[in-house]
Amino acid sequence: MNGISESLVSVEDKMRKNIIKKSVLIGILFAFIGIILTILFQRQITKENKLKMDRIYHSLESETYETLQVQMGKLRVMEGHLIETEGDFKNFEPIAERMLNDGIVRSFLFAPGGVVKGVFPMEGNEPVYSLDMNTSGAGNLEAQSAVTKDTLILAGPFELVEGGEGICGRMPVHLTDDYGEKKYWGIVSVTLNYPQIFKNSSIDLINDEGFACRIWRVNPDDNSNQTILETNIGIKETSETVRYSADFFNTKWEFTLEPLVPIYKRKSFWLNLIGSILTGIIIGYEFYRTKKLKEMQDEASRLRILNLQQKLEQEESKQLLAQIRSHFFYHTLNTLQGLIIMKPEMAVKMVEDFARYLRFNVNTGVNADELVLFKDEIRATRAYAKINEAQLEGRLRVEFNIPDVNFMIPALTIEPIVENAILHGIKPKISGGSVRVSLYEDENFWFVNIEDDGVGFDIGKVDRAHSIGLQNVKKRMSHFEGCGINIESTIGSGTKVKMFFSKDGLKTKKLSM
Repeated sequence: MNGISESLVSVEDKMRKNIIKKSVLIGILFAFIGIILTILFQRQITKENKLKMDRIYHSLESETYETLQVQMGKLRVMEGHLIETEGDFKNFEPIAERMLNDGIVRSFLFAPGGVVKGVFPMEGNEPVYSLDMNTSGAGNLEAQSAVTKDTLILAGPFELVEGGEGICGRMPVHLTDDYGEKKYWGIVSVTLNYPQIFKNSSIDLINDEGFACRIWRVNPDDNSNQTILETNIGIKETSETVRYSADFFNTKWEFTLEPLVPIYKRKSFWLNLIGSILTGIIIGYEFYRTKKLKEMQDEASRLRILNLQQKLEQEESKQLLAQIRSHFFYHTLNTLQGLIIMKPEMAVKMVEDFARYLRFNVNTGVNADELVLFKDEIRATRAYAKINEAQLEGRLRVEFNIPDVNFMIPALTIEPIVENAILHGIKPKISGGSVRVSLYEDENFWFVNIEDDGVGFDIGKVDRAHSIGLQNVKKRMSHFEGCGINIESTIGSGTKVKMFFSKDGLKTKKLSM
């Protein structure tokens, strides 16, 4: 009997050890799987951050280029004046006064043969007179390169001989002599006050999106890295830092972006990692205690149902966003198809507007659960409005009363409303009409009004073709807290759409069972 008892005890002991061993192995297996999932989850966050940084770069690069382009265009005015006067710049003062605005332009320089002989205005800029750009000095290397390459080159920022810092555009000028041959005349230059030129830059909003940004260049005078613009919380150079290069008027500027919180400092990373280990221990323990298995299965089922509900909501949002975009592309391409045949010059201008729209929307690549900058949305809306103004040839006028502000809004909420006003309000009206887009604020909200004096409609009896844009926008805005929309319309008088956005920012609504 003793032998049998001992054998039974030995078998039970082996079974107990086997169960414990399996429990430990299952615990380790699940812990390992959890760690792998944590790593994959953090990698996905890193990929999403990269997409967001791409969007921020494209938006900031476009904004910076447009800011500089407005000022660099004044060099063509200077060149045209020299061609018209055959190299005489003495009477340029009245033209210069008209182009000096809001403290951005410091001076206009005429440098025949590379030596400054014309300074407008002279007052406060006397030291720059007789500056020889053919010699060494801050900004002169770019001037010499402009002559060598026969193109406009952006210089700076650098210390100006007349005091302060500035950014300059240097452009060589050639005039036709008596024999009809073009001869090098010299250099024209526009000097911009720095950093005032970038006073309206949206770089200050990038920290609010959870990223740091620095715009810089390699100074050709000493090969040092020179910061041009930077967010309040600066770049720390982590493993997630991304660098972009932009060519501004034949000068390379670098854009460096990175998340404010690196992966190894994210609470989610450590919480998920610790959670994975604890989950492995718990699962192993629960395997050992088979009575808890049913409860674990029920909990897993509930989690799967919640995850499925969230995925369905996300897919529905993505389909709505795609529907809005395809709706706009369809009408735009139809318009271009007709104008290419009848009015090719107008079609070229419309293609430029359409390209501007694509630049701020296709490159942006926003997701259904993302917000975009108000300025980006307005740029796309202006492009769409210009296309339709050209198409309707005087029957449509779109006015924008938008102050220089910026904040986050759901993607594609303003442009579809303007599209709806044009397609269903103004186009059916024989005499045409106007659409007005305005922005005002109070202590807590931004308000966007979109009004038209078109044919109007009965809100209670609106057809599907008329309502698809409005319903999709409402659906998009319903995913966020802190925003809303109100629609009023009178048949024969027009429609008024009023949207509001909280100044405290918008938050994605959480799903519930």
